[in-house]
Amino acid sequence: MISADFDIVLWVRMIKEGIEKKNLNPWDVNIAEIADYYIQKIKELKKFDIRLSADVILVAGILLRMKSEALYDECKVEEEEDYDYYDDYYDDIEEKPKKSRKKEKDDKDKNKKSKKPVTVDELIKTIEKELNKVKKSKKKREKKINEVEEIIEELIEEEDISDIIAELLEDLMKEGIIIYQEKFKTREDRVRYFIPSLYLANDGKAELIQEKLFGELIIKLKSF
Repeated sequence: MISADFDIVLWVRMIKEGIEKKNLNPWDVNIAEIADYYIQKIKELKKFDIRLSADVILVAGILLRMKSEALYDECKVEEEEDYDYYDDYYDDIEEKPKKSRKKEKDDKDKNKKSKKPVTVDELIKTIEKELNKVKKSKKKREKKINEVEEIIEELIEEEDISDIIAELLEDLMKEGIIIYQEKFKTREDRVRYFIPSLYLANDGKAELIQEKLFGELIIKLKSF
């Protein structure tokens, strides 16, 4: 099994190898070329049936996003240069205040100068930060899923689910309609009655209505 340390070394090595093979400036890395090289390298490794970690694949996605952002910025600069050309042309034929034109040009020049070159070390640090963000959000999702699974397991151990279904059906026959979030206030109750609600809907005894995702859930009794 490949260790996590090897995975980190692998994707870093692939980036550095790409810079060297493509003869790129390590003090001003061309993101687009590195992204293309990295994706091609992954394809080559897969041909040899080499198992790649999630980190290595995630870095490919991060590089592709960075490439699209870099290309977008380039298009924006070209667009601004086109506007500069027309501004110079109209300066000769229009009486637009020169101060406002000068300010616009100064602002554009500042934007161009603010785009600093990206070094290879900065690129690697940025990718590491993005990887950590993804891992943190993944851990949070897994924690929530595990909590819900634990609650369900506890409920199944404590009570027979058929008793909960019968209890919910009895309440539904009395009330006709149950607004889920209002009826069941606590997280435990919402988890406890959710699966029985699905059972009733599947058996054709109840109808579940939710107009908006994560919105109000209505359980409606179906006439027999």
